[in-house]
Amino acid sequence: MSGFDMHIHSSASDGCLDVVEIIDLARANRNLRGIAITDHDTVAGLPRAIEYAKKVEYTLIAGIELSTEYGDYDVHILGYWIDAHKLANDGRLAQMGRARAERCREMARRLEDLGMPVDVEAVIAGVAKGGVLGRPHMAQAMVDAGYASSIKEAFGKWLGRGLPAYVPRLKFTPREALAMVIEAGGAAVLAHPGVGVPDHLAQSLPRHGLTGIEVYHSEHNREEEKKYLQMARRYRLAAMGGSDFHQPGAREIGCHVTAPDQLHFLAKRRERQQAGK
Repeated sequence: MSGFDMHIHSSASDGCLDVVEIIDLARANRNLRGIAITDHDTVAGLPRAIEYAKKVEYTLIAGIELSTEYGDYDVHILGYWIDAHKLANDGRLAQMGRARAERCREMARRLEDLGMPVDVEAVIAGVAKGGVLGRPHMAQAMVDAGYASSIKEAFGKWLGRGLPAYVPRLKFTPREALAMVIEAGGAAVLAHPGVGVPDHLAQSLPRHGLTGIEVYHSEHNREEEKKYLQMARRYRLAAMGGSDFHQPGAREIGCHVTAPDQLHFLAKRRERQQAGK
């Protein structure tokens, strides 16, 4: 099925390709009509992406994926057709960036207490300007220093939730993320429900501005797709799909897509929502 890949990460956050490489890769896929770039908690890559997409006349939707917490759950909210300039100047997004650096420093202090010192300032400096720091960078530093054989091991023994070097992040709620997206002119969509997201939360968010739900995702099986499609219909949400692409060789761009009619439905929901603000 041809459509739009609405969940893609670039090197501005935790992806491996820059935005130009991503757009060129998408253009080569005949089944794709367009894409959204949705980096974690940053819009740093969007100005260049928008400029290049215009140059090559390719459909690009400006997006973001905001990280939030609900109790012990990590909940991600996707935003589409956002005003990147407005979000870039949103104090809450800047606060998230500063908090990520301090979180890494605290993780480094805990690792040093465990006899595994890492140069956290080098880790922070190694992330491109506007990029998004996180536990994967600390895990890679542990691998590079010989403390862990893999990023998976670093998470499984030290950096995972509740483990000795885990540090809670600055907590934004799903409702706060919905408000950020809507204030920036965007449409808010719940990313990969069921992947750490309880169904009762997914059912409660439409009354707070949620306009879509990611039905088609690499970690959803057919039964889950069916369940979330039914949920989308029940709450009049757009049934979205995306690859959650980070690097070639894993989830490939275009492996899951949003149907054109559902993207149109999401756009109409956004128009009505923005008109009623």
